[in-house]
Amino acid sequence: MRIPWIEIIDFRSYPRLRFQPEPGLNVLLGPNGQGKTNLLEALGVLLTGRSFRTPRLAELPAWGAERAQVAGEVARGGVIRVVRLAIGRQGPRAELEGQLCPWARAVTFCAPDLGLLSGPPQARRAYLDAFAAKVYPAHAVALGRYRAALQQRGRLLQQGVGRGAALEPWDQQVAELGATVLGRRLQALEALRGETQTLSGLLELLPGAVELEYLATAPLQADPLRQAEALRAALRARRGEEVARGLTLVGPHRDDLGVRLAGRDARAYASRGEQRPLALFLRLAEVGAIVHQLGAPPVLLLDDPLSELDGAARERLLAWLEGQEQAVVSATDAPPLPPRAAAWEVWRGGVAAAEPLGARVGA
Repeated sequence: MRIPWIEIIDFRSYPRLRFQPEPGLNVLLGPNGQGKTNLLEALGVLLTGRSFRTPRLAELPAWGAERAQVAGEVARGGVIRVVRLAIGRQGPRAELEGQLCPWARAVTFCAPDLGLLSGPPQARRAYLDAFAAKVYPAHAVALGRYRAALQQRGRLLQQGVGRGAALEPWDQQVAELGATVLGRRLQALEALRGETQTLSGLLELLPGAVELEYLATAPLQADPLRQAEALRAALRARRGEEVARGLTLVGPHRDDLGVRLAGRDARAYASRGEQRPLALFLRLAEVGAIVHQLGAPPVLLLDDPLSELDGAARERLLAWLEGQEQAVVSATDAPPLPPRAAAWEVWRGGVAAAEPLGARVGA
């Protein structure tokens, strides 16, 4: 899929902008602070209704503006959907108005993704859950129901309810919903594993193979009913500790994703120079998995993906991106680009904040 055009009004640093990215690879060029990331963010909002930089939509309207507007087309094959969104500022909160395209998908990479390796387990769970929701939309619903049941069980634990019948129904709900969430995560992880093997040979971004492992707080079972029973048993086994601490200590909300690079735990041993390419690699692994599951490629929105890569790795990555249906990436310096890549210069202010350089670099 691709975005033929986008128009934004009062979005971050842009009073008004109409941008028509080309099919294939688009490279946004310019110094830091000129609006490249803001434009990538707007493209992501058009596709998903969310910002990849912040959960607070109230940050998106420009300073002094009551609302930001995002409109554009999303195309898949011969189908084109027009999307028009408004983000109204309501004090510290914001409200999203408009109809999203239900089949639009984006794969994004930005600075917060460095937390995939250096951050807490929550960051890796969020990565896996977000990907699972892209390929299995029902996962987001199941995850929401699991969190609601978990919250209710937590209230009872905080009240000191650890014995009797009061906790049993919530044990059952948490276990059954947790088994559903866990099953989808494992399916998503298996899809990612296949892509990491394929990409390792194609891109050679890293000094070794990438291995992914699900680290569960309860024994893993192939059968959903047995998985639910395993979670119930684990909850019962830690009941006393849970009552003492007032929280649920077992389940998908406490699990982690293990990442190994060249046989070593990347969470503990990956260098700073390896963390960024590895986080990028994990994002790129989503692309093929989405194609296999949904039959259509996502739009790639990558903020400064060339940092920490040597010249040869940059060339391989850009060549791979050129072969995608549509990728929009940012860079502070103009690297040697593939022949069919479109280069765009981005600066602050003006009626058109992004203009083509006038010729395809490398053509």
